Amino acid sequence: MSFLDKLLGTDDSTLAARDIAQDMLKDSKFAVTSLAAAATEAVNPELREMLRGQLDKAVAEHFELSDIAVDKGWYSAEEAPMEQLRNEYENSQNLS
Repeated sequence: MSFLDKLLGTDDSTLAARDIAQDMLKDSKFAVTSLAAAATEAVNPELREMLRGQLDKAVAEHFELSDIAVDKGWYSAEEAPMEQLRNEYENSQNLS
């Protein structure tokens, strides 16, 4: 069973909502980082203001996604860093 089989649903274990939410969080984080970089590099004041508005919106949406993931128990933000690493390592052992 490969990752593509899971992604495409050709086996009996398709991607779970948790997996989709984590992927969305990753993409959201990338968008925030990219918009922040673009806004700080922009010289044109109008462009800078437009990028700032997009950045504010992206940050708000990222917080909403994060809150959903925490509320559902998909992301444990309150755990100690070493505990988070231990849990992620244990989860990674079950991937194959």
